[in-house]
Amino acid sequence: MHQAKIVVGINGSAASSAALRWAAAEGRLRGADVEAVYAWEWSGGLHAPYAPLAGRSSRDDERRAAAELAMRAVDELGEDHVESAVVEGPPARVLLEAAADADLLVLGADDADAERYPVINPVVAACLLRANCPVVVVLPGMLHGRSTGEMLAGSVS
Repeated sequence: MHQAKIVVGINGSAASSAALRWAAAEGRLRGADVEAVYAWEWSGGLHAPYAPLAGRSSRDDERRAAAELAMRAVDELGEDHVESAVVEGPPARVLLEAAADADLLVLGADDADAERYPVINPVVAACLLRANCPVVVVLPGMLHGRSTGEMLAGSVS
């Protein structure tokens, strides 16, 4: 029997927190497991060769920080059907791979005050174009509801 799976992208932002809460609520309704995926890339190669070594972090330090952020986000949520996963790699690729066998991919988008419409970043755009499952984009502060009028983006089949 197929266990329903929802993948949600998290990164510590208000938008990803809203997406995580939405995905957890949807997971409860569907009886689905929720995988909160934190994609990270090591910044070690981005330093100039003459930059002081003291300010650099190791790959293990950055992986540990990413894991702590992901676990803290899931622990604060307090839902037993939500687990965190930390994967090194470009966020769009990591999320698309995680959602390859998922029933739903949930992402957050920023609601910019200066813009009439929410800001869709390149990661969200890539996932909307390439995901093999339905994609829901959640705005900060958006509460879970069944009304499709609250969704910013729909599905790709």
